[in-house]
Formats: sequence, C-alpha cells, structure tokens
Amino acid sequence: MIDLRSDTVTRPTPAMRRAMAEAEVGDDVWGEDPTVRELEEETAGLLGREAALYVPSGHMANQLGLYVSTRSGEEVWAHENHHLIGDEQGATAVLARALPRLYSDGLCPTDAVLESWIAGRGDVHRAEPALVWLENTFTGRVVPLAEQRRVTGFAHRHGLRAHLDGARLWNAAAALDAAPAEVADGFDTVSVCFSKGLGAPVGSALVGDADTVRRARRGRKLLGAGMRQAGIIAAGALYALRHHRERVAEDHERAAELARLISERSGLAVRAQTNMVLVPTPAGQGARYAEAFARHGVAGLGIGDAVRLVVHLETTGRDVEEAARGVAEAAAEL
Repeated sequence: MIDLRSDTVTRPTPAMRRAMAEAEVGDDVWGEDPTVRELEEETAGLLGREAALYVPSGHMANQLGLYVSTRSGEEVWAHENHHLIGDEQGATAVLARALPRLYSDGLCPTDAVLESWIAGRGDVHRAEPALVWLENTFTGRVVPLAEQRRVTGFAHRHGLRAHLDGARLWNAAAALDAAPAEVADGFDTVSVCFSKGLGAPVGSALVGDADTVRRARRGRKLLGAGMRQAGIIAAGALYALRHHRERVAEDHERAAELARLISERSGLAVRAQTNMVLVPTPAGQGARYAEAFARHGVAGLGIGDAVRLVVHLETTGRDVEEAARGVAEAAAEL
C-alpha cells in the first residue's frame, strides 16, 4: 500500500533517531531542557520573531494562538474550511470560548467581507471582533503574500490581531520562493508544524513576541502539556528543521508529476500546487473514491468532493508511478 493520506505518516529517519537518542535533556517546565530551548530559538529566528513555544501538536499551537489573542465571547474571523473550524473538535468554543465568524469563498476574506464585518463593531447586540485567522498553505493551495498583507493590514488598522495557521508554512515558503519569515510577516502569532512536511515524529511551535509566548507558555501548562525531558522529541523536530526543510520542494515536484500522470491516464482534472494532489470526485463521493483507490493499493483521504493524496518524505519516484497507475485503474471502475 502506498500511503498518501498525509505527510504525517512518515517515520523518523535513522539519522533523526540518532539525534533523538543522543539529545541533551533537562526539565522543560522549568525551562531547563537545552534541546527544546535550541529548537525554540531557531524556530523563532527563522520566522523573524522574538520567541517560540514547542508544543505537542498543531492543534494545541493553534488553540494557544487563539487563547492569547481573544477573550471569552469575542469573534475570530476564519474560513469555514480552516483547520481551526473543521478539525479541532470544537475547541474554539470549548477552550478559548471564542465565536467564529466564517466566510466561504476564496483563500482570504475579501475587502467587502472585512468591511461589512467591522461595520457592526460596538453594537451591543453582537460579539466584539478580536482576531483574523488565515492558513498558508490552505488545503495545499498557496496564499499570495500580498493577500496576506492586505488582510493583516486591515486587522491592525482596526485594532484586531492576526494569526497564521502555518502548519505547512515550509511548503508555502518553498512554493513562493520566499524565506519563512516573509510568509510569517504581519502576523501577531504563527503556528508551524514539524511533523507535516518535515517528517518529525512529534511537535509544533507557536511564535510571537516575548510577552505573547510567555502567556502561551502559561496556557500550555493550563492544558496539561508541561513537558519534562522533552528534548528527546524536540531533537527530532530540530533535526527535521535543519535537514528536511530545504527538500520539501522535491515533494512538490513529485506531487506535480503525480497529478500529471493521473490526469493523463484517467482524464480527471487533477490539481496540485504544493505537496497535495486533489483528485476531484462527484459531489460527496470523496470517501467512496478513496475506498476504491485503496483497493488498488493507494491510501488517500476522502474529503467531500475530492480525494487528497499527500506526497511526503518517504514517497519515491516509483511510488508516484505506481500510485498514478492505481488511481487510474480505480477511476476506470467507478
């Protein structure tokens, strides 16, 4: 089975395992784990921020970004398909107790949407807006930096904060031929993932200014995620950051080749922009198509009207060829 469900299915490389086994460790709750501190400092530097906080998951990094930027009952503006809304089990309402206000079209809210939403500010009947949320990449699509700046500029002109869910920021940077700090520019907080794209076994980070990260660290402890000798897992993330970040462009090339081969062999209008290949299906048939792909040796993720195939660290050129063949065979049967 060629597993293309996600870029989180990768296993640590032998070199990464050695780095983890040999990691220098300490008690991170007391700020004494040197490997965690090194990872946080390097991540903050790459993203042009004062500080970073290592956390177990992207989910937690996002929720901490929400926690430090909103108060109970305030609005967060996001897309209806952002990870924050559809993949974090309602944590927005449960933990930060924020109210999502959602748009459905485009990669970013339009000026018209932003202006209409800010117009009711101060009305005693409605929640006060506090945070604008973007995601880059967004379901494999790259958000142009000019679009990000347009939205963050609006937020800051109106006294709102801005957060970037950059779980696959490394892929966005590679696709845009931009430094990670350029992709992160303009946001008050940014989350990044080490297990998506980079192949680390555990962890994400939240970056921001020193005071924001201090408050996020308290929030991490509140959620029960104060870690002790966390350098063992942080070493895997640090290795991935140093050795796997530059190679994500290879995943993009293989994804483009996979999309091309599937299109040629099946006639489907397949799209790939970064490391994600989206195979379109009839409305609501994503899960059924994914089951058919699996019968032909390709594990993908059925999401609504498409099957998502994610190229990753372990995907070889031969895997691309075999996956295209399996998808084409399955498509011929459907």
